[in-house]
Amino acid sequence: MNRVGFCVLMLLGALGGCASNRSQATASSATPVRVLSSDTATAPAVDAMPAGFGDAFIAVDARARAALFQMQCSSTVLRLRASGTFGTASSAPRNVYCERNADGVPLGGVFDVDTGYARARRLIMIRLDGSRPRYVSPIDTARVAQGARLVRDVTREVSPAWRRLARPFTVVALPQDDGSMEGWVIPLSPRSGREVLGGDIAVIRAANGRLQRTIDRAASWKLVVVPPTGAVRLTSAEHDIASVGDLVVARSLAERGRAVTVTTAKALSALVPGIDASGSRYRWEHTPAKP
Repeated sequence: MNRVGFCVLMLLGALGGCASNRSQATASSATPVRVLSSDTATAPAVDAMPAGFGDAFIAVDARARAALFQMQCSSTVLRLRASGTFGTASSAPRNVYCERNADGVPLGGVFDVDTGYARARRLIMIRLDGSRPRYVSPIDTARVAQGARLVRDVTREVSPAWRRLARPFTVVALPQDDGSMEGWVIPLSPRSGREVLGGDIAVIRAANGRLQRTIDRAASWKLVVVPPTGAVRLTSAEHDIASVGDLVVARSLAERGRAVTVTTAKALSALVPGIDASGSRYRWEHTPAKP
């Protein structure tokens, strides 16, 4: 299984640039995240889209699902931390870690990290299903720290510009099969009843240790009005396949009971109830956009 599918990380607390006001769902109700690699993924069985579209869409949607799970899970963990689940709130570790294990069980916890970001310390994990028992199976604390460092560094890089523009955001780190990590900047809405389309950024750490943007959609950031009821149509700035941030918004709205369609110049993609090949409770139906 691709590691993006069940392992995500987040660093909160002192990083003032990361703030979320998106509707917060609990991790136990989040859509299960299981990524199918491009060489094994199966596109929708029958549609009129060109070859390769389905697999490419699945890759983008997998990242969106992982990012949304992490955002929801982190919100749950922070609430549990404040209530004393991980010890007295004033002394409990401040950083948040979330993942799904190989069985798809959502896990969440808190940790400290050394100044060199070499290894997580005081990692306390619980299962986020059932009665939230303590989780004691081994977790790679070096990898937890690696993700925390990437989130810290990406946050520091983008915060000055985004703060000047009054654009809230969060950063998630998604582990890859080759041992690397992608840091994703996910825009958040600054106003109730609005959502942000576009604007997401993907960052990796190059061999020389420097951050390198592999995707930069900051210029496409757009605040849109979402009607309080009824179906929602989201128009992506992308030509072929909507962005990761667009699909985060779409899935978040779907989990709130809204019928959602995302449009690009090439396709209309409707998110409808129904189990897909990855186990999600929603599946995408694609139709070509009219010329």
